[in-house]
Amino acid sequence: MRRRLLVLTTVHHPDDVRIRGKLIEALASEWDVTYACRGPGPARREKITVRLLSGGRLVRNIRALGIIMRGEYEVLSLHDPETLPAGLLATWFRRRTVVFDVHENVPAQMMTKEWLPRLIKRPTAVITHWMLRLAERSIEITLAERGYASLFRRSHPVFENLLSDAPLPASDGSGSGVVYLGDVTEARGIFVLVRAAGRGIPGEKVTVIGQCSADVEGRIREIASELDVTVELTGRLDHARALEKVASARIGVSPLLDIPNYRWSMPTKILEYLAVGVPVVASDLPGTREVVEKLSGVVLVPPGDVDAWANALGGSIGDNSFSEAARLQAPAIRGQFRFPAEGVRAFYRGLAD
Repeated sequence: MRRRLLVLTTVHHPDDVRIRGKLIEALASEWDVTYACRGPGPARREKITVRLLSGGRLVRNIRALGIIMRGEYEVLSLHDPETLPAGLLATWFRRRTVVFDVHENVPAQMMTKEWLPRLIKRPTAVITHWMLRLAERSIEITLAERGYASLFRRSHPVFENLLSDAPLPASDGSGSGVVYLGDVTEARGIFVLVRAAGRGIPGEKVTVIGQCSADVEGRIREIASELDVTVELTGRLDHARALEKVASARIGVSPLLDIPNYRWSMPTKILEYLAVGVPVVASDLPGTREVVEKLSGVVLVPPGDVDAWANALGGSIGDNSFSEAARLQAPAIRGQFRFPAEGVRAFYRGLAD
């Protein structure tokens, strides 16, 4: 008899690649999966049951608590720190097994939240760290990055956020311009990128794919206008469509700033760029360097240094050997950096035994 798994997120996009494209895709063959998420829900619903969480952020969390406390599952998989209190209630009062999948350095992430008032960012980060330590006593923890291990007292399984099994487009080497894929924020280096493009690659288009607030979009357009940079802001795209846009670019970029939340992470977007055969210019952060420094088609740049970024972009955009090295390496990247789907299945299988 198949066990019941409730996967729940009140914050992430329903088509979040780690949740829908990797975790659920890996587990749906062995579990009856119910996916509780924001409307309008995921684009693909085969093999799963979808429960929509309507309303604003607070209302969604209240609705999520109701679903959790009904206990119509054997295992609950959570992905947002806001849902940890509900997860603890599920373990204490419903006697259910709960997994919290840590996508980011959550306390450090609190320091970069634009919607949090400055005065409460640090206290919120401290409370979040305390909540993680409390959750560790009763909840199973899994990590998307090895660098998150320092948040906890005990060791926990790491399921690195590598490439999914979904088909990937392939660059033919004729692309143009620069592409950025990911959430669009100041902390992720978007303003550095636009300024560097204006100085280093005049006339080249910068394509920005990802969720972007109105304030950040306004600032991007202001900087682009000052420096005469052509910027295409696509908003969030279906992941397959986003990677098609990546494949049509000359260079992929990851301009993260050097802050705790990113310092020891390996941006999945870098592997996605390389997997479709597009070379990369990226911030030289320890977590990134550890993985990519021996790969071809990658240039690492001091984070936040506009002049260094301008020079790197200018030196790379017309370098045919740089582009060719990335294209030749792409099949090896696809084979080497795979999401550990079987490891995830084995872990969840063990929870149900």
